[in-house]
Amino acid sequence: MKTSNTGRGIAGVDIPFMAAAVCAALLATAGLWAEQRGEQAAPAAAAQGGRRGGAPPAPAGPVPRLANGKPDLSGHWANPYAPNMALRVVHPVTREPLKFARLGEALPDAVAPASGSAARTFDLPYTEWGLKQWKTYDPVTKGDYAGNCLPFGTSRNMNAPHGTQILHHPDAVAFLFEQNTWHHWVPMSANFKWPTDLPETWNGLSTARWDGDTLIMETAGFNGYTKLDTSGHPHSKEMKMTNTFLRTDSNTIQHTVTVHDPKTYTQDWMNVRVWRLKPAADVLMEYSCEENNLQNIVDGAIKLWKPDDEN
Repeated sequence: MKTSNTGRGIAGVDIPFMAAAVCAALLATAGLWAEQRGEQAAPAAAAQGGRRGGAPPAPAGPVPRLANGKPDLSGHWANPYAPNMALRVVHPVTREPLKFARLGEALPDAVAPASGSAARTFDLPYTEWGLKQWKTYDPVTKGDYAGNCLPFGTSRNMNAPHGTQILHHPDAVAFLFEQNTWHHWVPMSANFKWPTDLPETWNGLSTARWDGDTLIMETAGFNGYTKLDTSGHPHSKEMKMTNTFLRTDSNTIQHTVTVHDPKTYTQDWMNVRVWRLKPAADVLMEYSCEENNLQNIVDGAIKLWKPDDEN
């Protein structure tokens, strides 16, 4: 639940600029470490002036470039709200609508609706284990990690409707999510190696590389507690998620996300989306889930979530 969106921090300092300064320092550190170690449309409102009523973005210009000549993904982006990733699922190679056995089959024994009052169906190519997770997901009765203000995970962060600020450096890229004021830092230097003894995490650990002008971000090492989206589509600890970002002009990013998780799905699947640059007046703002939800958990209005170790 979004309960605070003031955009102001201590002594009236703008939160967006504080966040930008912190991440700029992180990106600079990434560069130092590197040297030492050797089609889903964007929301119309956001694309046409944003929630704060600012002017629409300027006409698209050429793709901005980093010092190394690669596209600069920096900007505050309207990433499309995707509460149900199954609605536009496609084949990762052909990008045609995904086909699989039991597609659309009713699941009358599912314990709760998928989104709103919609009946839950066989909407993705589930394994037996994956189908069990899908049918038994019940955030109201069993509690939900998101309602408990725990990290959404990389997929659900990028599916959220509140905007994402990207800060880009040749050696790293940082995603600042307005959702719960979270961030995700991704090294791009070939010399950078994550420590091998790091624990599994909510967001996983990512690395990124270039394929021509397309940035490819690969993420693994998940703790398995999160869901892919608001509807509750499952994944396991074994998931490897690949996001691609291609900036086609100053205002547009073509984005894909591919899910590879043999424990949960019998085949890989993809979403294709378009991100639009937000107007300059639409800035990243503070978001506090805990402000109300914490007391609601104490009072019992929100069910206390407990992890399921089956993942």
